[in-house]
Amino acid sequence: MVNVSMGLKLLLLLSVISVLLYILFIEYFTIYDTAVNKLKYSIQLNHKGNSSNELSKHLNKIEKKKYTNEEIENMSNLGKLLFLAANGTYPPASQRSNKYLILVWQYGSYLERRHLRRFSSKMYSPWLDCSVECQLSYNSRDLKKADAVLFHLHRMKNRQQMPRRMHLLQRWVFLTDESPLHTFLYGNQELTDYNGLFNWSMSYRSDSDVPVPYGRTIDRQVDVDLTEFYDMFKKKNNLVAIMGSNCGGSNGRWNYVKHLKNLLGDHLDIYGHCLQGNINACPGHFDNDCTVLESYKFYLAFENSNCKEYLTEKTFWHGYHKWAVPIIMGAAQSECEKLLPPKSYLHVEDFASPAVLATYLLYLHRHDDEYFTFHQWRRHYKVINEHGYFGSASKHYCRLCEALHYNSPKAKTYQNLEQFWSKEKDCTLVAWNR
Repeated sequence: MVNVSMGLKLLLLLSVISVLLYILFIEYFTIYDTAVNKLKYSIQLNHKGNSSNELSKHLNKIEKKKYTNEEIENMSNLGKLLFLAANGTYPPASQRSNKYLILVWQYGSYLERRHLRRFSSKMYSPWLDCSVECQLSYNSRDLKKADAVLFHLHRMKNRQQMPRRMHLLQRWVFLTDESPLHTFLYGNQELTDYNGLFNWSMSYRSDSDVPVPYGRTIDRQVDVDLTEFYDMFKKKNNLVAIMGSNCGGSNGRWNYVKHLKNLLGDHLDIYGHCLQGNINACPGHFDNDCTVLESYKFYLAFENSNCKEYLTEKTFWHGYHKWAVPIIMGAAQSECEKLLPPKSYLHVEDFASPAVLATYLLYLHRHDDEYFTFHQWRRHYKVINEHGYFGSASKHYCRLCEALHYNSPKAKTYQNLEQFWSKEKDCTLVAWNR
């Protein structure tokens, strides 16, 4: 019995030693990999020297437009290129022997339908018409070697879904295309649950580290005539429309629409399930373009939230792409002035009531010359859609790849996410209800 007991003790001791050696082995190679990655990163920065100078020269030439110095200071290098460069031009990209690797954590296949397939059966390259090119992976086994890991925050169920960080130089990026009022789809989560995890933000806002707006305004290099518009105008026999499948909204948007409908009658058409709208004319949410909207002079681009810079496909696609004038409820008027072409839209903030707006719309319906003034911007500017809906191009993965090339390499961590992304600070919580 003594020999058996001694044997068991010896076996237990050997097991403990084995476990300790295994832990030391893993930690050694983690430290080794971190050191190697630091060395690689140092080499990359030295290699980027010339292109960094080119980037600095390019950024020095950009226009301030209507942004304040503080707003410009809060933009990443990529943000300045996207929102301030007059015609959307880019500096020469840095040349790398190894392409950056972007890992989409857990929800790559889900996001593919929008960002790579554009809600179609065809697969598009994420680097199509992109200024740079990276590698894209959905495989969690690539976590250790990925340069950036993208987390779709809207679908995250809890912090436990987050992996262990493999090295400090890896960029952890949170993505949200929703407003701060709808950041999470699942559970009773708080943004503070994710404090101290992310290095970069990726959203529609211009102050994100990786801006992915639904659309952008850029200058035309050469002014154009509006002959095309006169052809489009022949189709515009109707006044105003709205399409929606979400009949909610913290801003009371459907109450506003109900008042307008009572005032405008048949001059306002509603498509979708809200307020007994037409559910047959435009089937296929995001999959199929609604060509019926081409016959309208105005479109009610009413978002579900009145939040900072929150402008979606409602403005850029249903409005501008359809050669309609968007009527906006969402981002503030002052923000629209920076993001949208001059005199290209109406905003509910500029009207004391739905009755005043309805009267003005009927006036413009009778006076084509006045209505035409809301399209003069098309001579000098163009609006591009970059959201992936209705067959438009999605630029999400391209933008993250560009950020890896252009943004500052300085270390950064969001220790308090609500300082950047806040319901209270960034949104107006009072609903329209009169």
